[in-house]
Amino acid sequence: RVFTRVMSSYFSTLIICLDDLQWADVSSLEMVELLVSDAQNKHSLMIIGCYRSNEVDGSHIFSSTLSNLMEMEKTSNEQLNLTQIEVGNLRKEDVNQAIMSLLSVDKEEITEGLASICHRRTLGNPFFLFQFLTMLQEEGLLFFHLGLFQWKWEETSIESKTASTENVVDLLQGKMKRLSKEAQMFLQCISCLGATFTADTVSLIWENMKTTNIESSSAEMGAEELLALMVEEHFLEMPKNKKYWWTHDKVEQAASSLIEDENRASFRRNIGEIWYHGLSEENLEPCLFEVANLLDTTGVGTTNTDCAKINLKAAEKARDISAFDSCGKYAVKGISMLPSDRWASQPAMALKLYSLAADAAAFLGNHDELEKYCSEALSQKSISTLEKKDIYLAKLDRIANAELRYKEAVDLCLTILKDLGCRYPRGGFVIGVMKAYGSVRQTVKMIKKTPTEELEALSPATDPTKLATASLLTRLNEWTYFAGFKYLPVLVLTIIKMVQMTLLHGVFDLSASCFAAFSAVVLLVVGDVDVAQYIGECALQMQERSKSEVGKARTILNLYLMTFHHVKPLQNNLKPLLEGYQSGMRTGDKSAAMICLFSYVFLQYVIGKPLKMIEEQCKVSVSQMEELKGEQALCQKISWQFYLNLMGLSNETVELRGKAMDETGVEFTTLSHAMFVLTKVNAYSLFGEYELGARMALKRADKQVLSLKGGSFRSMIFLFHRSLCLYAMVRKNRKKNEKYTTEASRIRKQLTDSLKEQNPNVLHYVSILNAEHEALEHKKNQEGDVCRLYNDAIIMSARGGYTHDAALAQERFADYLLNIAGDLQEARYHIEGAIQRYT
Repeated sequence: RVFTRVMSSYFSTLIICLDDLQWADVSSLEMVELLVSDAQNKHSLMIIGCYRSNEVDGSHIFSSTLSNLMEMEKTSNEQLNLTQIEVGNLRKEDVNQAIMSLLSVDKEEITEGLASICHRRTLGNPFFLFQFLTMLQEEGLLFFHLGLFQWKWEETSIESKTASTENVVDLLQGKMKRLSKEAQMFLQCISCLGATFTADTVSLIWENMKTTNIESSSAEMGAEELLALMVEEHFLEMPKNKKYWWTHDKVEQAASSLIEDENRASFRRNIGEIWYHGLSEENLEPCLFEVANLLDTTGVGTTNTDCAKINLKAAEKARDISAFDSCGKYAVKGISMLPSDRWASQPAMALKLYSLAADAAAFLGNHDELEKYCSEALSQKSISTLEKKDIYLAKLDRIANAELRYKEAVDLCLTILKDLGCRYPRGGFVIGVMKAYGSVRQTVKMIKKTPTEELEALSPATDPTKLATASLLTRLNEWTYFAGFKYLPVLVLTIIKMVQMTLLHGVFDLSASCFAAFSAVVLLVVGDVDVAQYIGECALQMQERSKSEVGKARTILNLYLMTFHHVKPLQNNLKPLLEGYQSGMRTGDKSAAMICLFSYVFLQYVIGKPLKMIEEQCKVSVSQMEELKGEQALCQKISWQFYLNLMGLSNETVELRGKAMDETGVEFTTLSHAMFVLTKVNAYSLFGEYELGARMALKRADKQVLSLKGGSFRSMIFLFHRSLCLYAMVRKNRKKNEKYTTEASRIRKQLTDSLKEQNPNVLHYVSILNAEHEALEHKKNQEGDVCRLYNDAIIMSARGGYTHDAALAQERFADYLLNIAGDLQEARYHIEGAIQRYT
């Protein structure tokens, strides 16, 4: 997306043409959707996609992409225009015009008969038409008369001699069969090598195949001569960088059809074996998929561990490039080629193939397939827990990230960790909290005692058990956060274990993200902003030194969601959160990517970006979140409906009911409920339903997720609006003064203390709350102090870019002027100013 934005800013309109989309994989089609749905790209972008409709049915993955694009168009407010053009074959009239042009004929009636025959034989396909006319010329049925200096043909001869040609494959096959047996065998061989191939590969295959498939007297030509012949016959394109390719996939199909059906599987397999045995490990890598496809022509039930090994490599390569559909197919094929006693004779290979099949099924949402592979692999008692690590991770990801059963995922993860020698203290919540509290302070001392140069010189961890433990702990860290307050001690201890493992055993892929998470833990448990910032900066440097991008998304979300907002302006967090989303998508960490994306969109609301832009981003991101089946989709819908309410695009104000969602009957998780509470309090505050907001404020709901220290940057806006609702109710109803004032003052003090610790993002909140507090405490003839505080709050909010908060401050000031000070004229001025800022 970023690259496309940059390029489209220089080229207007930027046009991207993508051909043969019917062959695109899932990741490529997802990329198309991401580019099309990029609301931040303000420049013109045109994507031209071509595909063969006869190869795309309702079950094809491209059909889903088309449906998604059509749905985006309906909700894009004309920013996305989708045009579908069906390019059919040429009409008979068009064929006649083409022939007239080719043969330099001026009158239509002269070529009408020939055009009619050509149209019937080729169905108007331009490529087929060209091939048919070429064949007519080669057969002498269409020739140039030098005496008359014009093209001549006999329609009856053409009609009779081409009667058997039903399609272009037959036509091309007929042309190929007129070649020598040697050339025909050569075509059969290279038809197995894929769309492109090198001269060296062809030579390797041909030198082996011609000795066993052609009589020695017929084998006269070398590979280079035959390649030149195929170029001359227009079957192959001229080479570039020693690579050849077919002029059309129908030519490749015609060449392949020369292979006898009963011998096709064995013939292709022979090609695959020659190719495989003739390549070194290094040279196999570029053509791994083609070799695997040839070897996979073995019949069902055939056992071959060498082929299984090739499929394992192909599946791993497909996974590494995010081609999970292909990854799953290779893994399943590899499994089918293992012997029946696979778990006894080939346990390591079987486990890897089952793990890859499970990973692919998980990514593609095939949960029944995932469960099948996990169940069989995990039931093997002869295989250790350490060896089953990848299978366990696939199962855990399904339970937590697909089914949102976080508590079950946590319990299973703790059991696995126990088998790996990583134990958690027994006892209830209180004992866990005490243990966690002591461990936090101990770990802080460990970090402080470790010189910076030693932290920078930490070598990568190599112990397999520790690496497996680290993978599980990283996920446990996320799931305990979502599982609820009960699991808080487990959450803290999990992060501590990862940090201590890094200090004692070396750096893991996710060490930086755990240091980042620990910085938030220090805020939650110790409340020391300076120490938290130091640990956070260590995490950032550790991530920058890492050669792997794995875990980068989690490092970013922990730092810029949980820690750095205490010391850095929120405006600086936008770019890192976007980078976190992009990194998570690149590395397959969809959960972290979606949290970064949600936070990125929500942060724009917090810092006062235009609602229309934010609403468009919600619309686009919800679609992606739902497709990935993440919990963030509900959180984003909550925010989206709130923005729609604010924009007047809903019949509701404080009720979240409309285009994006209906709060009635929603089953909330811990995280989504916290977002719901935050949004409701925000809505109550902005729409003047202060009593409802005050009631919710007194409940102190979702304390873990929305606490100021240890919670995300969202906690600041939550606390601010809670306090504002309480102050507003005190002003409205003096009888409830003590209960509301106590809680409002407590929150105001909490934000003020954060300001004293150099938090730059609460200054305008504290200013507004100070004005609210003073408005309650003022005495007669002391309105000037209150007015000064409100004016300061308005100015500070506006200068910081928080236009909506400046509007809110003016609205509250107008209420004070009207109902307390009795200054109608000033009240009107400020309410008009508030309206102007809101709009």
